[in-house]
Amino acid sequence: MSASEETHSAELFEAVWDKAVAGIEKITQDEADRKFLKSVAMGGSVAAEATVAACQEISKYWDGGNETVATELSQLFSLMMLSQIYRWIREKPPEGMTNTVPPEVSATRIIYIFDGEPERGMEDFLHFNSQYAYDLDHHTHLIHFASLLLARVSEICGHQALDWSKVKWPVVEMTHLTRGTIIDGTAMRSKLDIDNLLSSLSTGVQAMMSFYGQLS
Repeated sequence: MSASEETHSAELFEAVWDKAVAGIEKITQDEADRKFLKSVAMGGSVAAEATVAACQEISKYWDGGNETVATELSQLFSLMMLSQIYRWIREKPPEGMTNTVPPEVSATRIIYIFDGEPERGMEDFLHFNSQYAYDLDHHTHLIHFASLLLARVSEICGHQALDWSKVKWPVVEMTHLTRGTIIDGTAMRSKLDIDNLLSSLSTGVQAMMSFYGQLS
């Protein structure tokens, strides 16, 4: 991606971020709630922008992008940030915490602030959350999760990789995908793109934590 293309992408994701902030301030007046949601959206936006810049096949499908695609990607990766937060809470509940907002409720709010399609957004959240959990137990390199997420990103960018109606979650082995499920798996096969996607997610998590700390 050239310098001018990176600048254009940054402007698109910044515009999406600004709209997400406006949506957050519309749905809640609670400052702690706003802080939480803004941090999640920041992490998602950063991870999405990093992915289209770093993953070669995705960059081809992105092809300069537009605000609609940038919004869908920001929502998808914000949902991935939300999944990470709930994993942390399950692994080490904060001291004094007696209950939490159900993850599906938080996901619904994230989808709302990006003005996303509720059913598809919730499917993304639940499916990729279950795949990540499965991979942690069985494939700690997260290759299945990352490959499937690349397929979803590819689709948002206009290039369909899978027939999602034929995918049974969580995917135990990629070879278990039924005949006709893979339409064009190019975006899913690159080891470098898989590594870059996981690195982009880590960059998003770091941005989320940093932003949350700045608002403390």
